[in-house]
Amino acid sequence: MKAIEAHAHLRRNAKGFDKIVESGIFEEIWLMDLSGVRLNGIEFATREEILQATKDFKGVVRAFGYLDLDGATEQPDILKEMGFVGLKPYKPHFPYSDERYFPIYERAQALRMPVLFHTGLVAKGPAWGIEKSKRSFGPINMQPQNLAAIAEAFPDLKIMQGHLGWPYIEQTEQNLYYYKNITCDVSGFRRCVGDLPSFFDKKCNDGSESLRFFNQKTLFATDQFYGAEADNAAALKIFEFWKLYFELVGSVYWRWGQKEETEKFFYSNAAEIRDYCGWE
Repeated sequence: MKAIEAHAHLRRNAKGFDKIVESGIFEEIWLMDLSGVRLNGIEFATREEILQATKDFKGVVRAFGYLDLDGATEQPDILKEMGFVGLKPYKPHFPYSDERYFPIYERAQALRMPVLFHTGLVAKGPAWGIEKSKRSFGPINMQPQNLAAIAEAFPDLKIMQGHLGWPYIEQTEQNLYYYKNITCDVSGFRRCVGDLPSFFDKKCNDGSESLRFFNQKTLFATDQFYGAEADNAAALKIFEFWKLYFELVGSVYWRWGQKEETEKFFYSNAAEIRDYCGWE
């Protein structure tokens, strides 16, 4: 089965990542740059390390550059010139939909750089006053509903919503239902796996030429921090979990488990973003 890992991270001084890439299990791995961000003691790879991985494994590893929404408007241009193909904002000072950020989204749309937004529950960071930062606290500025305004204002911008936006699932459903340019990924999301059958099976009214369902707008991803033995192994287990879930639950009881529908979740939905953006 072909699969694109659409949302993952790389640790500083990663070990064993080359074996994951060369195993052929994933046709592509999309790494999100969070250099400069520390979560639960994890030190993420530097920009240089991530970009080097894209050179070492050209065509397999893709990189999304860290986007400081409170920074300069020309960041998308700079990051694309460096070799990043997409953008990854995190904990902005204002809600994602704040119009102060619109010039940045306008540049991303013009450059055909998809933006993967963290949505929903977020890992706890340093307390206020410990580090000087414009980052916000908690998930309030990263609720899925903020992406609706961006999708409406920039209909040609590919918007990827990370983590299904849990626990704001109703907001996620509204986004997928109405906006053609919004997709979501399942990375880090297995809390409400019992609710997923009906989620995947819901119809969209997003203006697509043909009828689409939510499984056609959902991407396989793990959100693992590649570079530590436990995380490398966990990513492969998560892949097997979703394969079995689609095979043993979906194909028996639900439309989305059929082979041609499963392929969309694991590969085609992400490939559609890649092909639209013209990545080499």
